[in-house]
Amino acid sequence: MSELTLQRWERQFRRDAKADRLAALRVHVQRLDLRARPELCLEGTIRVVRACAAYMELDGQPYAPFLTMQTYDPLRSPRAEYAFTFSIWDKAFARVLVARDLRGLDLADLYSHPWDDYKVCGFHELWVTRTDQAALKKRESARLERQVNNDLRFDYTEEELEVSFDNSYTAGALYVFVQDRPDEDEE
Repeated sequence: MSELTLQRWERQFRRDAKADRLAALRVHVQRLDLRARPELCLEGTIRVVRACAAYMELDGQPYAPFLTMQTYDPLRSPRAEYAFTFSIWDKAFARVLVARDLRGLDLADLYSHPWDDYKVCGFHELWVTRTDQAALKKRESARLERQVNNDLRFDYTEEELEVSFDNSYTAGALYVFVQDRPDEDEE
């Protein structure tokens, strides 16, 4: 895959957003009760998708299937079951679409990713929703908790990173809060 492929995807994503006047992203952030302009979600999504593609390339994985899933309208995305919506320290928000296996999404890498444009590193919270707008079922939510936890614990121990989940914070969604634990020396 090449930078040209990413540029084509980004142009199409922006065209679709402009044609829709950002309505789909507006509805998405309102559903999650985020105080965010849809423009912040558009720009954040583009940056996070590019970061995901870069990490997949570093791992020697093709990112074409992941990129194909990243449609502006989630209902037009083949195989996308979930939307992961990241808060990049409230400076931007990003909506990444994934299949059941979450392939292409490396939460541990994104947690430590430098966002130079925003002058922050990583994210501190995210929401997981279904792309069909249905509420998450209990078993589904439990599976997603395990997947998120396993991803983050691959790189971070419980002593290094606090991860908490809440099914009641936003109706129908799984809320995930992530933060570094202070070193014992800092306490």
